Amino acid sequence: MFRERTNECQIHMKWRIKEDDVRNIQGQSIESKTFKANAPSIKYFLSLYPNGRNNSEANSVKLDVHFDFPKFFVITASFSIAVKSASKKLKFTDVTFVTGGNGSQGASICNRDELFSLEKKFFVNGFMEIEFEGTLKASGIKRKAPESLSLTQALWEADDKDVTIVVGEQELKVHKWILCVKSSVFKAELNSGMKEALENKITITDFSFETVEIFLHYCYERCIYNLITEGNASELLHFADKYNIELLHYRIQTALFGKIGTANVVKFANMSVTSSAHELQEDCVCFLLNAINVITVG
Repeated sequence: MFRERTNECQIHMKWRIKEDDVRNIQGQSIESKTFKANAPSIKYFLSLYPNGRNNSEANSVKLDVHFDFPKFFVITASFSIAVKSASKKLKFTDVTFVTGGNGSQGASICNRDELFSLEKKFFVNGFMEIEFEGTLKASGIKRKAPESLSLTQALWEADDKDVTIVVGEQELKVHKWILCVKSSVFKAELNSGMKEALENKITITDFSFETVEIFLHYCYERCIYNLITEGNASELLHFADKYNIELLHYRIQTALFGKIGTANVVKFANMSVTSSAHELQEDCVCFLLNAINVITVG
């Protein structure tokens, strides 16, 4: 998720309350009218709790501001609530509301005896005037749309794979049609009417589980470059050569181009000959020729 551009606006209101209305209040609180802020879909109002918000605050007079705002909005407000005749002011700075729809903030402004005391001057000529003012910052939150699975990723995670490849005591699952598309040799086996085709099961005894697993990563177009190492490259090339998987054969070679060095060039050259890796062979020859030229020049 990320924030959109922030809107900032000033908020203010005056609320006149009759003393008789406060004395005779039937509910827990009395509320002001609702005002609209100069920001998208944000409203606010004040509430006075002459007897506190609950029984434990029965002698405390509370003043709160309430904000209503759209879901997936964050608002930050700095504001004051004052009764100037009584020289009372509540101040709040950078109060953030992220509850997704509403929020409130307030505090005690006096006790109940002080509220109706003539000396405290909360009420003047039968009215109390409450002033509210501040600054409101509102920003929307956009939810990042969930990324849809690619077709190959969905197939990789699917549980309807219908061919089992057995390597030693371990098994791997793959879609038959994908296996047939990637390898003409496997396609022939699975369409031969032999045991492999009838059981949809292929047993591989001359290659390691790691090699077959990397092959399946390739089948589902997953990145295999970091899986190819100097240690497993020869077997991977022989696997791709045996099962006529030309693109895999080429990709293994290209993954090795950057790994050729003085310590392994002979090994890679021999590997290229035994596995018909012509591109790798050419790269090894070029490396050796360049090395000879360096020695000659030196």
